[in-house]
Amino acid sequence: MIRSATHSSYPRIGSSPWDQELRRVARERERGEAGDAAVTLVEDEVAAMIVAEQSRAFVDVVTDGAVRWSGPWSHVAGRLDGVRLDGLIRWFETGLYDRRPVVTGPVSRPAPILVREAKLALDVRPKALKVALPGPVTLARVSRDFHYRDHGLLARAYADALAGEARDLVAAGVKVIQLDEPALCRHADDFDLVAETAAVIFEAAGAGTTTILSTFFGDLAPVASQLERLPGTHLGLDMVHGTANWAVLAQLPDDRGVHLGLFDARTTRIETAADVALLLAPYREVLMARDTMVGPQCGLELIPRDAAFDKLLQARYLREQLQKEWRWRS
Repeated sequence: MIRSATHSSYPRIGSSPWDQELRRVARERERGEAGDAAVTLVEDEVAAMIVAEQSRAFVDVVTDGAVRWSGPWSHVAGRLDGVRLDGLIRWFETGLYDRRPVVTGPVSRPAPILVREAKLALDVRPKALKVALPGPVTLARVSRDFHYRDHGLLARAYADALAGEARDLVAAGVKVIQLDEPALCRHADDFDLVAETAAVIFEAAGAGTTTILSTFFGDLAPVASQLERLPGTHLGLDMVHGTANWAVLAQLPDDRGVHLGLFDARTTRIETAADVALLLAPYREVLMARDTMVGPQCGLELIPRDAAFDKLLQARYLREQLQKEWRWRS
Protein backbone atom coordinates (compact mmCIF):
# COMPACT_ATOMS: atom_id res chain seq x y z
CA MET A 1 0.00 0.00 0.00
CA ILE A 2 1.15 3.53 -0.72
CA ARG A 3 -0.21 6.73 0.82
CA SER A 4 0.62 10.42 0.64
CA ALA A 5 1.28 12.11 3.97
CA THR A 6 2.04 15.49 5.48
CA HIS A 7 4.99 15.36 7.87
CA SER A 8 3.92 17.77 10.64
CA SER A 9 3.68 21.57 10.36
CA TYR A 10 2.14 23.61 7.55
CA PRO A 11 2.42 27.37 6.81
CA ARG A 12 -0.15 29.18 8.93
CA ILE A 13 0.15 32.52 7.10
CA GLY A 14 -0.76 32.84 3.41
CA SER A 15 -1.14 35.63 0.87
CA SER A 16 -4.92 36.10 0.93
CA PRO A 17 -6.61 38.52 3.38
CA TRP A 18 -8.11 35.62 5.34
CA ASP A 19 -4.72 33.94 5.58
CA GLN A 20 -3.48 37.03 7.44
CA GLU A 21 -6.06 36.71 10.22
CA LEU A 22 -3.74 34.90 12.60
CA ARG A 23 -1.09 37.59 12.26
CA ARG A 24 -3.69 40.35 12.64
CA VAL A 25 -5.23 39.01 15.84
CA ALA A 26 -1.79 38.29 17.34
CA ARG A 27 -0.81 41.92 16.79
CA GLU A 28 -4.09 43.08 18.30
CA ARG A 29 -3.36 41.01 21.40
CA GLU A 30 0.09 42.59 21.68
CA ARG A 31 -1.58 46.03 21.64
CA GLY A 32 -4.15 44.95 24.21
CA GLU A 33 -6.99 45.12 21.66
CA ALA A 34 -7.79 41.39 21.70
CA GLY A 35 -7.72 38.71 24.36
CA ASP A 36 -6.57 35.09 24.39
CA ALA A 37 -10.08 33.90 23.53
CA ALA A 38 -10.04 35.86 20.26
CA VAL A 39 -6.66 34.38 19.33
CA THR A 40 -7.85 30.87 20.16
CA LEU A 41 -10.92 31.32 17.97
CA VAL A 42 -8.83 32.35 14.96
CA GLU A 43 -6.32 29.56 15.60
CA ASP A 44 -9.15 27.02 15.60
CA GLU A 45 -10.54 28.39 12.35
CA VAL A 46 -7.13 28.43 10.64
CA ALA A 47 -6.34 24.89 11.82
CA ALA A 48 -9.66 23.61 10.44
CA MET A 49 -8.96 25.37 7.15
CA ILE A 50 -5.50 23.80 6.93
CA VAL A 51 -6.88 20.30 7.53
CA ALA A 52 -9.43 20.97 4.78
CA GLU A 53 -6.73 22.37 2.47
CA GLN A 54 -4.62 19.23 2.80
CA SER A 55 -7.71 17.11 2.23
CA ARG A 56 -8.47 19.20 -0.88
CA ALA A 57 -5.08 18.09 -2.20
CA PHE A 58 -6.31 14.51 -1.58
CA VAL A 59 -3.50 13.85 0.89
CA ASP A 60 -4.19 10.58 2.69
CA VAL A 61 -2.62 11.37 6.08
CA VAL A 62 -2.88 14.98 7.28
CA THR A 63 -2.09 17.05 10.37
CA ASP A 64 -3.62 20.21 11.79
CA GLY A 65 -0.50 22.03 10.60
CA ALA A 66 0.75 22.71 14.15
CA VAL A 67 -0.98 26.08 13.77
CA ARG A 68 -0.84 26.86 17.47
CA TRP A 69 2.83 25.93 17.82
CA SER A 70 5.54 28.59 17.85
CA GLY A 71 8.28 26.02 17.24
CA PRO A 72 9.08 22.29 17.24
CA TRP A 73 8.79 21.62 20.98
CA SER A 74 7.73 24.56 23.20
CA HIS A 75 3.99 24.03 22.64
CA VAL A 76 4.31 20.68 24.40
CA ALA A 77 7.32 21.15 26.68
CA GLY A 78 5.98 24.43 28.05
CA ARG A 79 2.86 22.67 29.34
CA LEU A 80 4.74 20.09 31.37
CA ASP A 81 5.28 20.47 35.10
CA GLY A 82 8.93 20.86 36.01
CA VAL A 83 9.72 22.71 32.77
CA ARG A 84 9.92 26.41 32.01
CA LEU A 85 10.81 28.07 28.73
CA ASP A 86 13.92 30.21 28.30
CA GLY A 87 15.44 32.13 25.38
CA LEU A 88 15.43 31.14 21.73
CA ILE A 89 17.70 28.48 20.24
CA ARG A 90 18.01 27.41 16.62
CA TRP A 91 16.36 24.26 15.26
CA PHE A 92 19.28 22.50 13.58
CA GLU A 93 20.43 24.43 10.46
CA THR A 94 17.02 25.88 9.66
CA GLY A 95 15.75 29.43 10.01
CA LEU A 96 13.41 28.24 12.76
CA TYR A 97 13.93 29.10 16.42
CA ASP A 98 12.11 27.99 19.55
CA ARG A 99 12.32 28.69 23.26
CA ARG A 100 14.65 26.37 25.11
CA PRO A 101 13.11 24.10 27.78
CA VAL A 102 14.71 24.46 31.21
CA VAL A 103 14.07 21.55 33.56
CA THR A 104 13.80 22.68 37.18
CA GLY A 105 11.91 19.77 38.77
CA PRO A 106 10.35 16.36 38.11
CA VAL A 107 8.79 16.30 34.64
CA SER A 108 5.12 15.34 34.47
CA ARG A 109 2.03 16.12 32.43
CA PRO A 110 -0.66 17.78 34.55
CA ALA A 111 -3.34 17.63 31.84
CA PRO A 112 -3.82 16.63 28.18
CA ILE A 113 -2.02 19.04 25.84
CA LEU A 114 -3.08 18.30 22.25
CA VAL A 115 -6.34 16.40 22.69
CA ARG A 116 -8.64 19.40 22.21
CA GLU A 117 -6.77 20.41 19.06
CA ALA A 118 -6.93 16.87 17.70
CA LYS A 119 -10.68 16.63 18.30
CA LEU A 120 -11.26 19.87 16.40
CA ALA A 121 -9.17 18.55 13.48
CA LEU A 122 -11.10 15.28 13.48
CA ASP A 123 -14.33 17.27 13.17
CA VAL A 124 -13.19 18.26 9.66
CA ARG A 125 -13.26 14.52 8.83
CA PRO A 126 -9.90 13.97 7.12
CA LYS A 127 -9.12 10.50 5.72
CA ALA A 128 -6.58 10.02 8.52
CA LEU A 129 -5.27 12.48 11.12
CA LYS A 130 -1.71 12.27 12.38
CA VAL A 131 -0.44 14.00 15.51
CA ALA A 132 3.32 14.56 15.72
CA LEU A 133 4.97 14.71 19.14
CA PRO A 134 8.49 15.95 19.92
CA GLY A 135 10.70 12.97 20.67
CA PRO A 136 11.90 12.64 24.27
CA VAL A 137 15.56 12.17 23.34
CA THR A 138 15.60 15.19 21.04
CA LEU A 139 13.78 17.14 23.77
CA ALA A 140 16.44 16.11 26.26
CA ARG A 141 19.13 17.22 23.79
CA VAL A 142 17.73 20.76 23.50
CA SER A 143 16.91 21.17 27.20
CA ARG A 144 18.92 22.72 30.01
CA ASP A 145 18.61 20.27 32.87
CA PHE A 146 18.98 21.52 36.44
CA HIS A 147 17.07 18.63 38.01
CA TYR A 148 17.98 15.18 36.66
CA ARG A 149 21.44 16.21 35.46
CA ASP A 150 21.49 13.04 33.38
CA HIS A 151 20.57 12.79 29.68
CA GLY A 152 19.00 9.35 29.96
CA LEU A 153 16.96 10.10 33.08
CA LEU A 154 15.58 13.27 31.51
CA ALA A 155 14.66 11.51 28.26
CA ARG A 156 12.85 8.78 30.20
CA ALA A 157 10.93 11.39 32.21
CA TYR A 158 9.85 13.12 28.99
CA ALA A 159 8.84 9.73 27.58
CA ASP A 160 6.61 8.96 30.56
CA ALA A 161 4.84 12.31 30.13
CA LEU A 162 4.44 11.86 26.36
CA ALA A 163 3.13 8.32 26.82
CA GLY A 164 0.13 9.70 28.68
CA GLU A 165 -0.44 12.19 25.87
CA ALA A 166 -0.29 9.47 23.21
CA ARG A 167 -2.77 7.34 25.16
CA ASP A 168 -5.23 10.22 25.45
CA LEU A 169 -4.88 11.16 21.76
CA VAL A 170 -5.70 7.63 20.65
CA ALA A 171 -8.67 7.54 23.03
CA ALA A 172 -9.88 10.76 21.35
CA GLY A 173 -9.84 9.09 17.93
CA VAL A 174 -6.36 9.77 16.53
CA LYS A 175 -5.15 6.80 14.45
CA VAL A 176 -1.59 7.90 13.64
CA ILE A 177 1.01 9.01 16.20
CA GLN A 178 4.40 10.29 15.05
CA LEU A 179 7.44 10.79 17.26
CA ASP A 180 10.04 13.22 15.90
CA GLU A 181 13.61 12.18 16.77
CA PRO A 182 15.90 14.05 14.37
CA ALA A 183 18.68 13.98 16.97
CA LEU A 184 19.21 10.29 16.20
CA CYS A 185 20.64 11.28 12.80
CA ARG A 186 23.34 13.33 14.57
CA HIS A 187 23.89 11.19 17.68
CA ALA A 188 24.12 7.49 16.88
CA ASP A 189 25.09 6.94 20.53
CA ASP A 190 21.48 7.79 21.43
CA PHE A 191 20.19 4.72 19.57
CA ASP A 192 19.46 2.58 22.64
CA LEU A 193 17.80 5.47 24.44
CA VAL A 194 15.63 6.33 21.41
CA ALA A 195 14.58 2.69 21.09
CA GLU A 196 13.72 2.48 24.78
CA THR A 197 11.79 5.73 25.13
CA ALA A 198 9.93 5.44 21.82
CA ALA A 199 8.78 1.96 22.87
CA VAL A 200 7.24 3.42 26.04
CA ILE A 201 5.23 5.96 24.03
CA PHE A 202 4.19 3.59 21.25
CA GLU A 203 3.12 0.95 23.75
CA ALA A 204 0.86 3.55 25.37
CA ALA A 205 -0.63 4.35 21.94
CA GLY A 206 -1.74 0.73 21.61
CA ALA A 207 -1.33 -2.07 19.11
CA GLY A 208 -4.00 -0.79 16.70
CA THR A 209 -2.33 2.60 16.21
CA THR A 210 -0.01 3.52 13.34
CA THR A 211 3.18 4.65 15.07
CA ILE A 212 5.91 6.48 13.13
CA LEU A 213 9.42 7.04 14.45
CA SER A 214 10.43 10.01 12.31
CA THR A 215 14.08 10.92 11.72
CA PHE A 216 15.29 13.79 9.55
CA PHE A 217 18.11 16.30 8.95
CA GLY A 218 20.45 13.38 8.34
CA ASP A 219 20.61 9.63 7.82
CA LEU A 220 20.59 6.41 9.82
CA ALA A 221 23.50 4.74 8.01
CA PRO A 222 25.59 4.37 11.22
CA VAL A 223 22.80 2.34 12.88
CA ALA A 224 21.36 0.63 9.79
CA SER A 225 22.28 -2.86 11.00
CA GLN A 226 20.17 -2.36 14.15
CA LEU A 227 16.96 -0.99 12.66
CA GLU A 228 14.92 -4.00 13.76
CA ARG A 229 15.42 -2.83 17.34
CA LEU A 230 13.59 0.44 16.74
CA PRO A 231 9.90 0.34 17.71
CA GLY A 232 6.94 1.53 15.67
CA THR A 233 4.93 0.37 12.70
CA HIS A 234 6.79 2.83 10.43
CA LEU A 235 10.25 4.37 10.25
CA GLY A 236 10.53 7.92 8.91
CA LEU A 237 13.58 8.54 6.70
CA ASP A 238 14.86 11.81 5.22
CA MET A 239 15.66 10.99 1.58
CA VAL A 240 16.49 14.63 0.76
CA HIS A 241 19.30 15.53 3.15
CA GLY A 242 20.00 11.99 4.33
CA THR A 243 21.23 10.70 0.99
CA ALA A 244 22.84 7.68 2.67
CA ASN A 245 19.30 6.56 3.57
CA TRP A 246 18.85 5.23 0.03
CA ALA A 247 21.20 2.38 0.92
CA VAL A 248 19.43 1.99 4.28
CA LEU A 249 16.22 0.99 2.46
CA ALA A 250 17.76 -2.39 1.65
CA GLN A 251 18.28 -3.05 5.38
CA LEU A 252 14.75 -2.31 6.57
CA PRO A 253 13.10 -5.01 8.69
CA ASP A 254 10.60 -7.00 6.62
CA ASP A 255 7.59 -6.01 8.72
CA ARG A 256 8.37 -2.27 8.92
CA GLY A 257 6.47 0.39 7.03
CA VAL A 258 8.25 3.55 5.87
CA HIS A 259 7.46 7.25 5.84
CA LEU A 260 9.74 8.58 3.10
CA GLY A 261 10.66 12.27 3.11
CA LEU A 262 11.05 12.84 -0.64
CA PHE A 263 9.98 16.47 -1.07
CA ASP A 264 12.27 19.13 0.37
CA ALA A 265 10.37 21.18 2.94
CA ARG A 266 13.21 23.71 3.16
CA THR A 267 13.08 25.05 -0.41
CA THR A 268 10.40 26.41 -2.72
CA ARG A 269 11.71 24.35 -5.64
CA ILE A 270 8.94 21.93 -6.58
CA GLU A 271 10.02 18.38 -7.26
CA THR A 272 7.72 16.63 -9.74
CA ALA A 273 6.13 13.29 -8.99
CA ALA A 274 7.65 11.90 -12.19
CA ASP A 275 11.19 12.83 -11.13
CA VAL A 276 10.74 11.38 -7.65
CA ALA A 277 9.28 8.19 -9.12
CA LEU A 278 12.50 7.71 -11.08
CA LEU A 279 14.51 7.96 -7.84
CA LEU A 280 12.31 5.30 -6.23
CA ALA A 281 12.37 2.89 -9.18
CA PRO A 282 15.54 0.97 -8.09
CA TYR A 283 13.89 0.27 -4.72
CA ARG A 284 10.61 -0.94 -6.17
CA GLU A 285 10.80 -4.47 -4.76
CA VAL A 286 11.74 -3.24 -1.29
CA LEU A 287 8.87 -0.74 -1.14
CA MET A 288 6.08 -2.75 -2.78
CA ALA A 289 6.27 -5.27 0.04
CA ARG A 290 5.54 -2.77 2.79
CA ASP A 291 3.19 0.05 3.79
CA THR A 292 4.79 3.17 2.29
CA MET A 293 3.99 6.82 2.96
CA VAL A 294 5.44 9.59 0.78
CA GLY A 295 5.66 13.32 1.48
CA PRO A 296 7.98 16.05 2.79
CA GLN A 297 10.92 15.08 5.02
CA CYS A 298 10.05 17.58 7.78
CA GLY A 299 7.58 20.34 8.59
CA LEU A 300 6.57 22.78 5.85
CA GLU A 301 6.27 25.93 7.99
CA LEU A 302 9.34 27.66 6.53
CA ILE A 303 8.12 27.91 2.92
CA PRO A 304 5.21 29.91 1.43
CA ARG A 305 1.74 28.42 1.61
CA ASP A 306 1.38 27.93 -2.16
CA ALA A 307 4.71 26.07 -2.37
CA ALA A 308 3.74 23.84 0.55
CA PHE A 309 0.43 23.01 -1.12
CA ASP A 310 2.20 22.23 -4.41
CA LYS A 311 4.59 19.83 -2.68
CA LEU A 312 1.66 17.97 -1.14
CA LEU A 313 -0.01 17.84 -4.55
CA GLN A 314 3.12 16.24 -6.00
CA ALA A 315 3.12 13.71 -3.14
CA ARG A 316 -0.45 12.85 -4.06
CA TYR A 317 0.46 12.56 -7.77
CA LEU A 318 3.37 10.29 -6.83
CA ARG A 319 1.06 8.05 -4.85
CA GLU A 320 -1.39 7.89 -7.76
CA GLN A 321 1.35 7.13 -10.28
CA LEU A 322 2.99 4.37 -8.26
CA GLN A 323 -0.35 2.91 -7.24
CA LYS A 324 -1.05 2.32 -10.93
CA GLU A 325 2.41 1.30 -12.11
CA TRP A 326 3.60 -0.93 -9.25
CA ARG A 327 2.04 -4.14 -7.92
CA TRP A 328 1.75 -3.48 -4.23
CA ARG A 329 1.80 -6.52 -1.98
CA SER A 330 1.32 -4.81 1.37
